[in-house]
Amino acid sequence: MIKLSKSKKGQLFIIEAFIAVSVMIIMVTALYEVQLATQPSIEPEFHEEVYTTLQALDANGFFDDYIYSINNVIPADITYYRSIITQAIYGALPDHGEFKLNYEDLQTSLIVAESHINEHLTTGDSVVSIDYLITEVYGEYAPYTIHLQVWLKG
Repeated sequence: MIKLSKSKKGQLFIIEAFIAVSVMIIMVTALYEVQLATQPSIEPEFHEEVYTTLQALDANGFFDDYIYSINNVIPADITYYRSIITQAIYGALPDHGEFKLNYEDLQTSLIVAESHINEHLTTGDSVVSIDYLITEVYGEYAPYTIHLQVWLKG
């Protein structure tokens, strides 16, 4: 190696090797940067799962039971159905997901105050709002809209 660095050919070879390695490092770095820049960001589709959960809760009659227990002031049932709805929605959300829920009586256009779930939470930056229409409770015409806001913490 000492003989190579002393001769002109050896010096030229070392410079060429250094340039070749530098170009390869630059190319690999550029390819990596392009790959990162062109990769689509991951958009969580948790709102679709939450909507499916709302449909399942409605199909199983939990919303009817919840609305009926609030309208007839049955505290034990309110707590029971509120916990079922809360667990179902948290089950559909990612681990760092949160939500707020209430419902509106469409005949009076008022939000039912007792219907709030997680009203104490502060909404995040990127909130997805879902409105779910209920037209009857226990087979009787009673239009309500469930307002749900979901977001990810952090």
